[in-house]
Amino acid sequence: MDANSSKPDETGNSQVYALHVVKDWLDREGGRQRIPSSLRELLDATMIAIARGDTPPEKDGPTLTELWALSRGERQGDRISSLRGSEVMRWWQAREGHLRQACIARGCGWEPHLIVRTGGGRNLPTNYAFELVPIERLDLDPANSDDAPEALSPGGLRYRIDPAKPAWWLRMLVGSKPFPVNSWRGYILLGSTALNLMLIGLIWLGIFFAWSRTHPINSSDLATCTMALVVSATLWAATRPVRQLPMHRVSLANEAFLSFNEAYGQLRTMRDGDSKLASRVFSLVRHWGVCPVCAAEVDLASGGTAFPDRLIGRCHDAPLEHVFSFDPVRLVGEPLRGVFAFGSQEK
Repeated sequence: MDANSSKPDETGNSQVYALHVVKDWLDREGGRQRIPSSLRELLDATMIAIARGDTPPEKDGPTLTELWALSRGERQGDRISSLRGSEVMRWWQAREGHLRQACIARGCGWEPHLIVRTGGGRNLPTNYAFELVPIERLDLDPANSDDAPEALSPGGLRYRIDPAKPAWWLRMLVGSKPFPVNSWRGYILLGSTALNLMLIGLIWLGIFFAWSRTHPINSSDLATCTMALVVSATLWAATRPVRQLPMHRVSLANEAFLSFNEAYGQLRTMRDGDSKLASRVFSLVRHWGVCPVCAAEVDLASGGTAFPDRLIGRCHDAPLEHVFSFDPVRLVGEPLRGVFAFGSQEK
């Protein structure tokens, strides 16, 4: 931790001290944004209750929103949308790993967990509370855990992998479960791609022989050439995800490989096992994460001209600004554009 950062007051109550650490962390990482500012109000009430020996209180979304608005100098009658439980939970989960590392680094024996109890509309608002859970002694030394996730840098995100539903023809051809590339399913998939490329070659070979005979070019020849271009472009685009796999290992799946109700998906061929001779496994998956800036979902997309020859993560709410790298082995991403300062003030 930086020596210049503020340090919460030491206290004999270990739970209150842990809450002070969390508040200090929110001050640095969240700034005056609505969600962290509202959670700070909840933290203050929780600290007072814990210091008195009372049960941690619950506060509803409209109350926390009003407290946040008052801290910004808003008038009480101003119309401000209330906090949404799903949005708050995504924001918290995206930073929970950072917070845990901060608690361990400060020697806390407790780790605050955010509890979100979803309501049912205006009459039953969503309630929020903090629960203090003891940190296991083994967790205080990250070197003792071989399976501990890699610590993320500020502004980074962790990608998750979910199975994606393949298109009907792919399910009929090779099924919907992962399979080794060096298997009959893998050979069928590669063979189907090779057949498409052969078909493109045969189409243009036929046109070449048809045009090699001396005869005037008519509208029928132009229509045939146009149709050949359309079919060739379609087949070439359909096979692109498979053609990119040998070099990229992960490629964007297009509409030909995905079911109608799947908007995002990738073809993935990663090594199965630690042996260098282990077969790679083919799978149709979706890599996604939670944006550490705005808590929206992040999905993979092409880097385009800004980041050529690479896949990047783009936030759904700010796809041009909240952009992250993608490491298919470590499943982590780093910010690629701008300074993602969690302490920036919300306007």
